[in-house]
Amino acid sequence: MTSNRKIIAVIFGGRSVEHDVSVLTGLQCLDALDQSRYQGLPVYVDPEGQWWTGDLLLKRSLYPHSEATRKQLSAITLPLGTATHGWPHLLTMKKGLFGEKVDSIPFDLMLPAIHGSNGEDGSLQGLLAFAGIPFAGSRALGSAATMDKHITKQMLGLRNLPLLPHVLVDRPPEGQFLDRADLLPRLEAILGDQPFPVIAKPRRLGSSVGVQIARTIDDLEAALSLIFRMDHGALIEPLVPHLVEYNVAVMRRGGEICTSAIEKPLKSSDFLDFNTKYRAGEGGGPKLDDAPSLGMASLSRDINPQDLSPANEALLRSAASTAFDLLDLAGTVRIDFLCNSQTGDLWLNEINSIPGSFAYFLWQDASPALSFSDLVSHLVEEGFALSKQERADTNTATGNARIFGHG
Repeated sequence: MTSNRKIIAVIFGGRSVEHDVSVLTGLQCLDALDQSRYQGLPVYVDPEGQWWTGDLLLKRSLYPHSEATRKQLSAITLPLGTATHGWPHLLTMKKGLFGEKVDSIPFDLMLPAIHGSNGEDGSLQGLLAFAGIPFAGSRALGSAATMDKHITKQMLGLRNLPLLPHVLVDRPPEGQFLDRADLLPRLEAILGDQPFPVIAKPRRLGSSVGVQIARTIDDLEAALSLIFRMDHGALIEPLVPHLVEYNVAVMRRGGEICTSAIEKPLKSSDFLDFNTKYRAGEGGGPKLDDAPSLGMASLSRDINPQDLSPANEALLRSAASTAFDLLDLAGTVRIDFLCNSQTGDLWLNEINSIPGSFAYFLWQDASPALSFSDLVSHLVEEGFALSKQERADTNTATGNARIFGHG
């Protein structure tokens, strides 16, 4: 590597129902990279799990890819052995004069932009850590804990943070059905004698995918049936009346945890669903040009809303900072809250360790403000620092754990 610019491999897409949202975030991130300091390397994981790279990945209008497009991309793999010459690299097969040969594509750091399953849930972070590859954002433990809404609540409950009660329901074994006679008493025991209406949500998905309102036990069974096609667990929570939602982003800057501007998403339904988050600002469907998509930034919102009382703002920022610290998170994390606008009661809803659009729009309105380009630079440099800090001597002699001698 002779260039002074670091090569940042931005990985996006993935085998997840949040695949399309991830594509938007990945392309935004590549567009925001400071070209004077970094060179972006797009790494796209398609819905079948194949990895690709190539300049055509930057054209949003080409998604989903046709066979003609794929022929102009390079299929790549990530080797898990020792990096060539000390640098991480990807491998691709290229045709030469004497047949196919393996070519190496070096990079310096990987920046995960995959939302949901197989990317935000700690699996990718664990893979990168195992392979000794520097990467940005939250590590495996925090990623896994925040992806699982049940585990998140169990851990945050230790700090007495405001949380809604919930019932955890597992997918029945294959060939069996939900037992209504068992489910209803469980709901009543935790949510009260009149549990409905409720919200049913997947245990391990984000972007409001699969989240549904159920006003009767029949509605709930239908909602769970859909959820169990995407996840093997579901959470059931009471539907908050007079619902308003508030979101805040959190990161560590200069060694201190700090919070962004607060947003109040504007919605026309009982809760903020996927269509409202990712389509409403774009006329109900994806744009067809190749300008960077606004993604979550296209959502109609009220920044630093006046209806949020000073006491609730302090509670929100304190709870978000405590959760970020307790779960050992990194990068930029968005934490979502629910509020009953009539009573003022506030609850922490969920934590997004890789939020849509990296929540850059919240940092642009923070104090001090942070541009999207500066935010991405922060993620990259923090990733280098964390990866360096995490290096450890694994020699068995160092740990006095040697069993086998060396001849």
